[in-house]
Amino acid sequence: MKEIFFDDDTFNIRKDRVLDLCSKFKPLKFQWSSTARVHSDYDTLKGMADGGARLFIVGFESGDSQILKNIKKGATVEMARTFMKNCRKVGIKVHGDFIIGLPGETKETIQKTIDFAKELDCETIQVSLAHAMPGTELHDTMAAQGFLKVEALADSGGHQLPHIEYPHLSKAEMMAGVNRFYDEYYFRPKVVWRIVKEALWDSHERKRLYAEATEFLKLRAERLKWVRKGGEEYQKPMISVPEAPSASGND
Repeated sequence: MKEIFFDDDTFNIRKDRVLDLCSKFKPLKFQWSSTARVHSDYDTLKGMADGGARLFIVGFESGDSQILKNIKKGATVEMARTFMKNCRKVGIKVHGDFIIGLPGETKETIQKTIDFAKELDCETIQVSLAHAMPGTELHDTMAAQGFLKVEALADSGGHQLPHIEYPHLSKAEMMAGVNRFYDEYYFRPKVVWRIVKEALWDSHERKRLYAEATEFLKLRAERLKWVRKGGEEYQKPMISVPEAPSASGND
C-alpha cells in the first residue's frame, strides 16, 4: 500500500475531530490524502501534515465572490487564499477543482476565476462544467429560469458537455472557457517545469505524465472541435438525460 485516500467532503470541517484523528495517524507513519474544505486554520493544517497528509482535493469552484454566494458555498475567495498560503507553509499539496457555468457566470467571471486559479497556483487543477442534476436546487432554479437545456450531459467517452445556457453566455463560450482555463493555467513556464521536474527522476511518474498528457491533448482537441461547431452539429454519440418536467407543471 502506497497511500490511503479519504473521500469525505467534510473530513476537515471539525477541527477537534481531524486533530484527534491525525494524532492517532502520526505514530503509524503512513501517507494519506483527502478531500478538504478551505475552512481549516494553520494549526489544523499543521496537525494534518504532521499526521501524514500529502495532498488535498479542494473545490474552490469560482474566483468570483458573488457566484460563491449564489451557490451558498459557505466560503470566500479570501478564505481560499489563506488556506493555500497555509498549505504551502506546512508542505501539503493541493489539487484545485473549479466550475464554469454556475449561476451568475459571465465571460468576465470566467476570466476572473482563471486569474484566481493562477494566483492560488495549486499543484494541479480540474475544470468542470456546471451540471444541474435532477433533484438539486440548481436544477430547479435553472429549469424555472429557462436556462436548462435538455441535452446530453456527456459524450460517449464520459466527457462533460454543457447543458446549461444563459442569454449572455452560450454553451460554446463555456466550453471554450474550459479549454482556455487549462491552457492559461498549465502552459505557464513554471508549471511546465514543476511537472517535468517531478518526472525526470521517477520512471513511474514519467509513464503517468505521458498517459495523462496524451489524454489531455486528445480531449482538448475534441473540445475545440465541439466549440467550432457550436455544439449543434457535433455528431459524436452522446449519453442522453431524461427530459426535465416543465417548470410551470402545465405542459
